[in-house]
Amino acid sequence: MILHLNNEDQDKKDLPENKITSMKKKSSVTFIDKLVRLVALAFAIALVLGAMAGHIDPRDNKYIPFFGLAYPYILVINLFILGWWVLRKRWILFLLTLIVIGSGWQAFRATIRFSGDAGEGPKKSIDLVRMMTYNVHGFKPFDTGAVEPVKQQILSIVRKENPDIIAFQEYFTRKKGSFDMTDSLKAILKTPYYYFVADTDNGYEANGLAIFSKYPIESKGSIAFADSGNSSIYIDVLINKKMMRIYSVHLQSIAFDKQDYEYLDKVTSKMDPDLKPSKRILSMLKTAFLKRSAQVDVMKAEMKKCTTPFLIAGDFNDTPPSYAVTQLTKGMNKSFDKKGTGLGRTYNGKFPNFQIDYIATTKDIGIINHRVITAKLSDHFPVRSDLKLTP
Repeated sequence: MILHLNNEDQDKKDLPENKITSMKKKSSVTFIDKLVRLVALAFAIALVLGAMAGHIDPRDNKYIPFFGLAYPYILVINLFILGWWVLRKRWILFLLTLIVIGSGWQAFRATIRFSGDAGEGPKKSIDLVRMMTYNVHGFKPFDTGAVEPVKQQILSIVRKENPDIIAFQEYFTRKKGSFDMTDSLKAILKTPYYYFVADTDNGYEANGLAIFSKYPIESKGSIAFADSGNSSIYIDVLINKKMMRIYSVHLQSIAFDKQDYEYLDKVTSKMDPDLKPSKRILSMLKTAFLKRSAQVDVMKAEMKKCTTPFLIAGDFNDTPPSYAVTQLTKGMNKSFDKKGTGLGRTYNGKFPNFQIDYIATTKDIGIINHRVITAKLSDHFPVRSDLKLTP
């Protein structure tokens, strides 16, 4: 029997082997691959812009801060893309994505850590200073639930962690009764030393910033931010014959209300954005970026005057690679950077649900550990770190 090859088969037969291999490789690039490449390019650009956010003042560029705020999300997506290239054995694309991630190494390191020390249990030495910061949301539940149990659970956390110094944001207290939080905390911490500055006070109850210390307070002060209900306070304490300053700061929040969170839920669950609420939310974010920038200027000017070792702790209301966090902690050591693990999430709400609470120290203060206590009581998780003053 004589077999006749059709023209197509004859053409393939006549092609060199390397040409056939090349055609097979081209045909193995699927539509999904092409789509992922486009997505990868978009998120690579977004990642670079996010990494730049820490060095570009929102007052100079109104778009870059949004990439800084979204950086943790963008980073996670890029890590998934990296995994996709491994599965598809696209090694050149894998390398290019890796280079893009590595180009923002400072932002990457500030956002995610792979090893650290949570410092479980009591501090290891009496020479260490256990520092804690906690935005307590007025000792009231963030979502739903009874007030009294939440208040008691927050106090139980303070009792268990037993900090030497604790900085509170959104602190609430009454002059007397079961919500005299100042009296309760003095009893739990066994200390008479505290400093509270009220943002609002009606004579019966007050809200503001507070710092409690087991060390005598040598001096204290407050720092006001213009056109804002936010502020900062500080105390000076003598530890092992060495003076140290502690700043508690609450930078400008986005100030979303219930309606805004309901809209965000609608967008994420139904992918049904409404232009009017979107504009409102973008405007609120922009305002917060601008106010935090101005507040950082005030804090940097104050910190520059300090001649002793110091730390700054509190609710910065922004992500690690943001302008506010990068500039406020410039030249300092952040406890998460030294001893944290994972993404270090400190916000218990829906957005921005990443790290927005920090403890940062001058270089002459050693950081022993870093712990985020994931207690879903306030809209923030408490953060604590054991520190050591160098001789």
